[in-house]
Amino acid sequence: MRRLFLALVLGLLVVAPVGVCGRAAWAQSGGFGFADETPITLNVAEIEVVNDYVSPMKPPNIEHQLQLTPAEVVRLWVQDRLKAAGSSGKARVVIKNASIVEVNLPRTTGVKGWFTTDQSQRYDGRVEVEIQVDMPAKGYAGSTSVIITSSQSVSEDVTLNQREKTWAQLVRDMARDMDAQLAKGIRDNLFVAMVL
Repeated sequence: MRRLFLALVLGLLVVAPVGVCGRAAWAQSGGFGFADETPITLNVAEIEVVNDYVSPMKPPNIEHQLQLTPAEVVRLWVQDRLKAAGSSGKARVVIKNASIVEVNLPRTTGVKGWFTTDQSQRYDGRVEVEIQVDMPAKGYAGSTSVIITSSQSVSEDVTLNQREKTWAQLVRDMARDMDAQLAKGIRDNLFVAMVL
């Protein structure tokens, strides 16, 4: 029995790193990654991600149930899109919100309800991100921020698999919008910090 337990523990230790390494590849293949986009190079020595958002981990929030949370997508964006190429200075990417909330929708009642398939839930996603750049040696400090919102609804006869696909599509839509808006915000508001 002890040998079986030891074998299981060792097996988990061997498998766990593979799962972690495979997560980034899974995210890329699922359309969540940004490795195909041109990196944005900043004249800073360090890029830090700060997650100020704490999920309540209970209804109506459901982001903690996703295979890849909005906060993890922001981290993936930073990893794929931002590069540090300076000798001093720092960029901070602050995640202020990364939530998905489930809203129950009204249903058709009475006899008509028996023959009607309603939309039963709506999922409202919100991502708020701020990029702060501090370059004391050059006397420069600046920031840019975005707020991304998106919604998807599901019908009352939705399967668990379809519901999870809806969640994934919602996160994918927000990721695409976040990428476009942050790239524009950096060009518009942090141009001085960019390495061209």
